[in-house]
Amino acid sequence: MVFFWQNDQHKKKYRLVRWPIIYQPKEQGGLGIQNLEIQNKCLLNKWLYKLLNEDGIWQELIRNKYIKNKTLSQVTKKPGDSHFWMGLMGVKEQFLRLGRFKVSDGSQIRFWEDRWLGRVLLKEVYPSLYKVARRKQSTVAEVLRSVPINITFRRALVGNKLLDWRDLIGRIASINLQDGRDSFC
Repeated sequence: MVFFWQNDQHKKKYRLVRWPIIYQPKEQGGLGIQNLEIQNKCLLNKWLYKLLNEDGIWQELIRNKYIKNKTLSQVTKKPGDSHFWMGLMGVKEQFLRLGRFKVSDGSQIRFWEDRWLGRVLLKEVYPSLYKVARRKQSTVAEVLRSVPINITFRRALVGNKLLDWRDLIGRIASINLQDGRDSFC
């Protein structure tokens, strides 16, 4: 609940307001006021999409200042960051959950912790492998650029872990890295 106020001859009166009703269109009994919190989140998500998929001066500036040699998934907000960057970081997790990466060169996609091979993270599909993997933050490029693939484990794979490993190898065998930047869908 929020208050609307009114001033009648030196006397203040407060009226309670139910925002879900106020947000409704006038035809449905509301005032047609836009929910600015939702509008802001939508706009921030659009900026993240453009940051990942387009080239321009502002994208280059943001990438050089905040992302550097990391992936978007790996960066976080820090004290002293701009309000714009703090806003982007505030919606980043939801944004990444709602889409997936399309692989080109694989340099901006974390192998285990980003959505790029289907709709589920590889760490969720193969939790037993993820638990014993040495470099959990490796990118797709770091893993797939060498033969055999560049994944090492803290212990030998036996039983179900070995079966999961063979299944994972089968799924990624047809992935070919290409020139160009990864994109987000």
